[in-house]
Amino acid sequence: MKRLSCLTAIVLAMTLTGCAGDYVIHTKAGDQLFAHGEPDRDRDTGMTSYTDMNGDYHLMNTNDIAGIVKK
Repeated sequence: MKRLSCLTAIVLAMTLTGCAGDYVIHTKAGDQLFAHGEPDRDRDTGMTSYTDMNGDYHLMNTNDIAGIVKK
């Protein structure tokens, strides 16, 4: 029974990790930024927030973004 619980937990963790895809943010300045999970655009403030591959949180002006592509 304990083995089944461990296997279930591992499968669940792998499934949840697979849901958060990686994205590439292309800026108008020509830079490429890599985000873990989909960036969040806030229409009220005009800002886009994302978490980079190291787990650091970033905030940037949405007008500086040329495009966002799922990796």
